[in-house]
Amino acid sequence: MAICGIGVDMEKVSRFENASPALLRRIFTETELSFCLKTLKPAMHLAARFCAKEAAFKALPFKEIAFKNIEVLSAPGAKPELKVHDKRADGFRIDLSISHTDDAAVAFVVVSEN
Repeated sequence: MAICGIGVDMEKVSRFENASPALLRRIFTETELSFCLKTLKPAMHLAARFCAKEAAFKALPFKEIAFKNIEVLSAPGAKPELKVHDKRADGFRIDLSISHTDDAAVAFVVVSEN
């Protein structure tokens, strides 16, 4: 399994504390918004998902993909998973690690051949 790309991104949580609903709808899927907005600290989770999308942009071996075609899914008790809704991602394994504090979020993505 050969690594095709890596990406990392870090953001301040405060960038998402007063984000407009219109902006959030442009960046995040309904599933992502539903998860984040029901947490105690939505901005922290939104920042982490934004980082994951930015890290994916850097790691993917193709360009020109919309924010909403990169989705972070979270199941209770499971690690977050990155889904790329684009045929060009078929055949690639995409691994994601995200972390956050009250002030900052970071994500790291590794793309490898399946």
